[in-house]
Order: sequence, then structure tokens, then C-alpha cells
Amino acid sequence: MRKGDLLVSLSYAFTPYEVGKKIILRPMLPVILMKNDISFPTMLLIDSGADYSMLTKDIVRDALNIDFSSLKKEGKTSGITGETEIAWINVKVGFGQRDIYFEEDIPFQIPLEEGKDPPLPILGRDPFFYKYRIDFRMGYTKDSSLGKFVIYPEKHKRSPTRYKKPMKIKGER
Repeated sequence: MRKGDLLVSLSYAFTPYEVGKKIILRPMLPVILMKNDISFPTMLLIDSGADYSMLTKDIVRDALNIDFSSLKKEGKTSGITGETEIAWINVKVGFGQRDIYFEEDIPFQIPLEEGKDPPLPILGRDPFFYKYRIDFRMGYTKDSSLGKFVIYPEKHKRSPTRYKKPMKIKGER
């Protein structure tokens, strides 16, 4: 997407995390989560391997002030912490740099069982990756700490109805 004659993009350095005795670089997006009249700045891990987004119980309960007894069980999900019962909430997510700012309504899974929170809050593919292209750039220099990720708004030229369903979806007969 272009703003005037400039390509609109947001560029972020990877965030180093110590895992065991190793430093891991992670694509952490600084965001503002907005629900009702509450705004909470935090970081979300951009996870291309996650189908959906997920928040931790601490963020939902303590930062967004959502009462867990009001959440309805809406199925199960599985991931790094195993299988868990989940609820869904919609949260407005704001992010940007300089004079470029975006807001998106994102559905988040909330794990309802104790000990089943993701290690970090996750921004998964659906719907974020349909609206934005994310380029992970590592290995451009000998210093891997100089890696970054770049976010571009997607402007689709084709209607989604022109894409065909895959020939065979795993699990279907």
C-alpha cells in the first residue's frame, strides 16, 4: 500500500529473549490492546505457526479487567501447552510508528484452564496475516541481532471468491 509515493511499511527489530542459556530473537510487536474503556500497552509475538491469536489470563483478567465467570467455553484448542478449553473475546489492537497507525479488531482465544497460558501473548495468522504481509528478515549480516521484521498492509487485487478450495483438506474424506 502506498501513502502518496511512499510504500507504507512498519519495521521492527527482533526482541532478544533468554531461553535457557541461549538468546533467541523473537518478532514482538508493540501494541495497544483496547477493550471497553481500557487501553493496555503490551507486546504480542507474531506467530506465523499459530492459526489464531491468544492472550494470557493475566492480561485478560488484570489488564483488560474481564471477569472470567462471564466468559463462555467455546471449544478446545491445542498448541505448545497441550490441549485446553477456550473462550473467545474480540479486542481492538492498535500498532504503528511515526505517523502510520493501524487498528484492527482481532478475535483472541483465552485459555480457561490453569497452566495452559502461552509463554507469550500471540498474534496468529487469522485474521492478521490476511490483512498484512509480514517479512521476517534474518541473516542479512553476520550479526544475527540485526534481524528485523517488516509489516506491510495487504491490498488484495482478487476477490476471495476467486480462490478455490484446496483439492484435499487434511482430515476430510
